[in-house]
Amino acid sequence: MLMKWIKCQVNEENKRSFTKAQEGWGELRHCAGFMGQIGGWNRNEPFEAGILSIWKDLQSYQSFMQHQHDEIFGKSGQGSTYTNISVDIYEKIFNIGTTDMTAFFCKGKLIRVADCSVENDKKAGL
Repeated sequence: MLMKWIKCQVNEENKRSFTKAQEGWGELRHCAGFMGQIGGWNRNEPFEAGILSIWKDLQSYQSFMQHQHDEIFGKSGQGSTYTNISVDIYEKIFNIGTTDMTAFFCKGKLIRVADCSVENDKKAGL
């Protein structure tokens, strides 16, 4: 499993446009290996949007980036709606509590994403 964590800084006047442009990413459902995407506005930073995208594996994600990403991005018009973007890619390391993330996303009503850093001396236990 591969997770893509995207954070976008959006000016107040562009929040509605950003949200509308995000609908253009519905085309992801046609991409091989795409498992789902969720997003929302950061409660502590009201002009920061967070988007979590889940992919079956690195190969599926790389294929998407090479063949579909730029077209979907261009059609969405989202490029003009944010002032800054950061993207982090994570590969599954371990599960906490569940092993079937697909079922979890289908049944869940709320997901909380924690964007954390682990101190080097604490990583040994992971």
